[in-house]
Amino acid sequence: MWIVIKFKQNQFHTLKQEFKKKLEIEPNFFFPKLKLQKIKKNKLISYVSPLLGDYIFCFHPKFSNENILRNVNYLKGVKFLLNGFRNYQKDIPNFIKRCKSSEDENGYIKQTFFNFVAIDRIKFLSGPFTNIIFKIMKRQKDSMKVSDGNVNISFSAERYLFEAA
Repeated sequence: MWIVIKFKQNQFHTLKQEFKKKLEIEPNFFFPKLKLQKIKKNKLISYVSPLLGDYIFCFHPKFSNENILRNVNYLKGVKFLLNGFRNYQKDIPNFIKRCKSSEDENGYIKQTFFNFVAIDRIKFLSGPFTNIIFKIMKRQKDSMKVSDGNVNISFSAERYLFEAA
């Protein structure tokens, strides 16, 4: 059974050890991440950002046992267990499959994960144009042409991260 845990990000390794030590189970964790870039003081800085913030998916067949679930809330590193996870046992694996199909060779979520069909403006989250808003001029399968009024660029949609603006 899949559960969704809100956890203390600086205690993830402790949380994994707690599962092993106190519950004697080793669940599978899924924690999708983005690799972002920004320019700071004229230097390109890369950093990793969790896609879901401080939420993580966790799977183990023993999670159907109520006693184990009660104990999960008291493990070091857990803020709380998200309610309603039982209702989404079919949706969670579908979401994880979609994330995994959009991962690059290093395990980071690629831009193709985000489906931007109905938008006309984007804001870059990575690369040299970070935080600049562009109007979409032309959209192709794996590339885009955008303009901010002064600068026109074409780029591979898989190479940079962006969001709707």
